[in-house]
Amino acid sequence: MLTRIACGRVIDPANGRDDVGDVWMRDGRIVNAPGGGARADATYDAAGKIVMAGAIDIHSHIAGWNVNTARLLLPELHRAAAPRPAAVPSANAPWSTFGTGCLYAAMGFTTVVEPAVSPHYALHAHLELADIPIIDKATLTVLGNDDYLLSLLHAKESDTAVEDYVAWTLEMSRGLGVKVVNAGGAAAFKENARAFFVRRCRTILWCFVAGNR
Repeated sequence: MLTRIACGRVIDPANGRDDVGDVWMRDGRIVNAPGGGARADATYDAAGKIVMAGAIDIHSHIAGWNVNTARLLLPELHRAAAPRPAAVPSANAPWSTFGTGCLYAAMGFTTVVEPAVSPHYALHAHLELADIPIIDKATLTVLGNDDYLLSLLHAKESDTAVEDYVAWTLEMSRGLGVKVVNAGGAAAFKENARAFFVRRCRTILWCFVAGNR
């Protein structure tokens, strides 16, 4: 199938293009403008609009336990703010999975990455992501405070043991990659080890400043 996106402002930094013109696609792939008076099977008028590659949001919380916890904290869902309906599915709270996909598409995004999925909540996150239309989705698996991983590091286990566990967790949680944020921070906070962070942060800051003099 030959498709023509006509008369839009085509922005293609990779090929140095920024002008008004057409984009042709054959069976979903961009091709050079066909010659010989070829006629498109479908034409879309993009006059006055920008035609460019879809944007990718590499960090946006759009699914999972943290998003649904935030939904439940919305004041409009509480009795003090408004009458609570008989049923409020989390996915259909004030912003829905359907609305998420539509809004991202309207902004020109084609791919969004949910960057913080705990392995034991991965199934729920993927089920919710599957309900978001139009855009492509991916997740990053959070391992920064994984008890078993931290125990491997504390015991100075081999690199192979650590790599095997991380690889297995990624496979089971279907994550695109690993997000490690403030590794061990939550565990230390639970043990009330706040002074450790103060000293640690000061040490890191001092090293940073000293190293950049």
